[in-house]
Amino acid sequence: MAEGRVGAALRRTFFEPAPVAAVLRFRRLLALWTAVYVGVRLPHLGELYCQGILNDGVLYRHVDVAPPSEGVVVGIVVALGVALALVVVGRRVRAATLAAFVLFGLLVGIEAAVPRAYAELALIQWGLLVFAPGPPARLEGGAERVEAPWASRLVVLQLASVYVFAGLAKLIGGAGWWSGEAVLHVLRLPHYGDHLLSSWWALGPGGAAAIAWATMLGELGIGVGLVFARTRRWAALGLVVLHVAIALSMRVSLLFHALVFAHLVLLVGPRGVTKMSQGTGS
Repeated sequence: MAEGRVGAALRRTFFEPAPVAAVLRFRRLLALWTAVYVGVRLPHLGELYCQGILNDGVLYRHVDVAPPSEGVVVGIVVALGVALALVVVGRRVRAATLAAFVLFGLLVGIEAAVPRAYAELALIQWGLLVFAPGPPARLEGGAERVEAPWASRLVVLQLASVYVFAGLAKLIGGAGWWSGEAVLHVLRLPHYGDHLLSSWWALGPGGAAAIAWATMLGELGIGVGLVFARTRRWAALGLVVLHVAIALSMRVSLLFHALVFAHLVLLVGPRGVTKMSQGTGS
């Protein structure tokens, strides 16, 4: 009996037709985000993607090839730009999404430095969007177009997993986070801390411990809350509060926060995936 209810809930969650408008908006936002991410790297293409020494690119760990020339990298960037433009304007979206996934994956794979975690998250989301429906959002008569939403559900679950594992990693990390020492250390680092709020707020051990535990429990709460329909809006609110707090106290790239906030169209929109877990008791 329980297995039957779980199976029915999973079918409703991933295969019961839902409007496609939210995932179309998210795909456009991800395309714009990717364009900005690549754009800020344009002045540094040679050192980021073409150097043959001190190169920790992910691709080179698995394939024994030389880094590409700058001309090849420019070609990849131009092709990626075309694919992103097609996604934004809504033309040949499924093919453009696949192209964006492959081309952006190449750039992430050949970057000399270890790729940013948010770039890897964006790449995973591009991969999942390959299986998401393309436009139009409405049928000829004006009715909303609906399809099985399993790809957009996986996008949300992937985002949720980021916060669950981040919270668990800090909890398992032990005393550094339990005591708040990790918070004090990060906020005092010249490249991350001493920024806006953290530059004038003299944080003591007690306050640091409180922030550390609020962060750990908050990340776990956000991750779990994003899964269930009844808690998703509260989890989205917690996500916004967390990232605003980080932006006001740490020197973390705004691209990270922008990517996370792009997911809000899937979480709180009136026609988004807010009913992801209906029928599961959530």
